[in-house]
Amino acid sequence: MIIERYLFKEVLQTFLAVTGILLVIYISNRFIRFLSEADAGTLVADAVLQLLLLKSVNALVLILPLALYLSIMLAFGRLYKDSEMTALAACGIGPVRLLKNILTLAVVFAAGVAIVSWYAGPWAEEKSSQLLDQVAATADLKGLTPGSFKETHDGKLVFYIEQLSDDQNAMNNVFIHSEKQGKQGIMTAPLARYRIDPKTGDRFVVLMDGYRYEGMPGEADFKVMQYKEHAIRLEEKAVIRSQRKLAAAPTTDLWMSEALPDKAEMQWRIAMPVATILLALLAVPLSRTNPRQGRYAKLFAGILTYVIYSNLLGVSRAWIERGIMPASLGLWWVHALLLIGIIIFMVRQTGMRWFLAGVFRKATP
Repeated sequence: MIIERYLFKEVLQTFLAVTGILLVIYISNRFIRFLSEADAGTLVADAVLQLLLLKSVNALVLILPLALYLSIMLAFGRLYKDSEMTALAACGIGPVRLLKNILTLAVVFAAGVAIVSWYAGPWAEEKSSQLLDQVAATADLKGLTPGSFKETHDGKLVFYIEQLSDDQNAMNNVFIHSEKQGKQGIMTAPLARYRIDPKTGDRFVVLMDGYRYEGMPGEADFKVMQYKEHAIRLEEKAVIRSQRKLAAAPTTDLWMSEALPDKAEMQWRIAMPVATILLALLAVPLSRTNPRQGRYAKLFAGILTYVIYSNLLGVSRAWIERGIMPASLGLWWVHALLLIGIIIFMVRQTGMRWFLAGVFRKATP
């Protein structure tokens, strides 16, 4: 038990570091994308943090298996480099024993990945879709970008501002073109503020110390009015449910569905926990090196193997969606290929007799 705890500690410490790095990379890429959308006015800044958190939950389905795979390779690579694996082998703990220990750890991680893949991930995807629907219904002035025109109320109001405060509540040098009952109007103001009535919840844009022009210049009904404050009520839009991705569908619905895209998505969700176990087992033979090679000697081969495996899963998923491959075969053939590869690696390192003896607990290599 002491040795098992030591191995688990080495793997878990590396796992935390690798997971943190992968999450930072993912969140950074997503954050840049969301910022560009916010700058373009298609996404409000208030929703960026919530979307990042929700998307990160869904990303754990792919990050956790990869992080565990790399952490085992790195941790065991260090043990081989420092000749600790040689000492463990002298104590009777060989590759097959290591494989069994990692299998125990992998099953625990696979259970967590299953929870994310089957429940937490779809929930987070649905919540992010709902958030985007709400943003689309209320992103009139909240999505306003300085130096560009913004249409609201189906084009009946056109806003232009020169400057916008960081909290998006104060605007400088505002120009508004309005159309009501066939009449054209223009309002200008050096300052405007965004307000919400605390009693009714109605939203207003309040222009200060500006001018309002109505009608066509040169005609008898043309009017110029100066005002101290002028409030424009922003009509609430109905929240329209957008088309949902399959990633947001509940797992129970996918399980009962006969549609090919639903079957492919269900196969993908099942594949993630299975991949967690298989990749963890693969890392054991792949991490074996001699002290002269260093702990990173097999890392490139490990990453290349992961890329091939993940691409085959993606291709098989697409084949199921198109009906090229039967759903009954699903992604299982890809897992079978990887399992055969693991067995071949282990047999080459231990020999068939010692491998079978270790598996069936008759002897320890």
